[in-house]
Amino acid sequence: MADDEVVALYDEAGQVSGSSPRSVMRARNLRHAASSIVVRDSLGRVYLHRRTTTKDVYPGLLDLAAGGVVLAGEDPAVGAVREVDEELGVAGVPLQPLGVADYADEHTRYRAFRFVVTWDGPIRWQPEEVSWGEWVTVEELVRRFDDEADSIVPDSVAVWSSLVRGWHADRVPLRQGWDSVATLVEQRWVDRTARRPEVETALLAEAVLLPAIADGLPVEVPRPVVLDRAPLRLRHALVAGEAVDPTRLTSADGEVFAAFLEVLHATPLPLAADAGCPSAADDHVERTVRVERLGLVVLPLLPPEHRSTAEALLERVATVGEQALCHGDLVTEHVLARDGRLSGVIDWGDARVTDPAVDLAWALNATSVAFADAVASGVDDDTRARARAWWALAPWFDAHHDVAYPETVDVDPSPALAHDLEVVVSRLLWWRGA
Repeated sequence: MADDEVVALYDEAGQVSGSSPRSVMRARNLRHAASSIVVRDSLGRVYLHRRTTTKDVYPGLLDLAAGGVVLAGEDPAVGAVREVDEELGVAGVPLQPLGVADYADEHTRYRAFRFVVTWDGPIRWQPEEVSWGEWVTVEELVRRFDDEADSIVPDSVAVWSSLVRGWHADRVPLRQGWDSVATLVEQRWVDRTARRPEVETALLAEAVLLPAIADGLPVEVPRPVVLDRAPLRLRHALVAGEAVDPTRLTSADGEVFAAFLEVLHATPLPLAADAGCPSAADDHVERTVRVERLGLVVLPLLPPEHRSTAEALLERVATVGEQALCHGDLVTEHVLARDGRLSGVIDWGDARVTDPAVDLAWALNATSVAFADAVASGVDDDTRARARAWWALAPWFDAHHDVAYPETVDVDPSPALAHDLEVVVSRLLWWRGA
């Protein structure tokens, strides 16, 4: 802006009290108004940019907000739209007002009209205003507030610190799985990190696979993006819905679920391989390893009278036949409903090429009759039998986990193990009675 532009002056009560040429306002440090706009992307990151060395205040420092003075007679919201377009090329999207904040030092005194905007388009710097920029996480921004305060313009820190720190603090742990830690962020996103280094491979596979297949699926699924590399952190928009009540699932829900499996299981295997999912060859190896591990750890803990049935079950699931890309862990808590209808599938950490009957185990054996019948339409008898075997095997993994990772169960894992072994036996009797 030219120095002779006329800006609105504001009194201490936040009301317009006159106007002044910009140069006079700067020279006398008159109280005025300014727009202050934080640009975030759809993952919640903030665009941090460097001011040019020719700026009239705080030249060369980093800034988390675009903005500028409010002109005489101008609505601050209109000025905000203009400024964020001029400085960063953000246009055609609504700005959300976040109230006002006052700031004063020896360089500037003003009332800030705060706005936030979500933008995933290209950033276009105004050469006179911006010399560099990058997307940073809220965590990184707070770290810079605390550790590198001198590098960021002080007025934007003062105006935005409480809000940014509020974003940073808005984190709620979600139900935790064996392999990853999940956190709900700002009620909008889910962050996932690996509990163990080897789990990072599966998380990275999700970040490639799910965006590639999501558009073709009839239900919503996460579309994770790598947010940080060290340590690895994935983020995706929260998939809306609640875990289904399997007893209330309808035949219409079953039709949707069947269509979901049809598309998923038809995924070209090279696409799964390119994503890094365990392959058909891996499935051969993993089944052998899995059966051996369960046989060594869980089988000896079962009552002797049930071990022959248990051995037969292990032999049944060890046989490799049909293979397809599978979710691998379709159970009640991973299937979501919204407005009374099946709507989403989450928790894809076990996605792999394996027996498609794995994805039918819960659906055919632990849901309402109407839902199971709709899903089973077109499923042959052998696939149904394999699905029954996989459902019979499911509690074995809980029992194995109790033994292998007791620290994740409880201070004393014995009660959990005893319960899980009871479920193993109950499911064996169910399977044998088929």
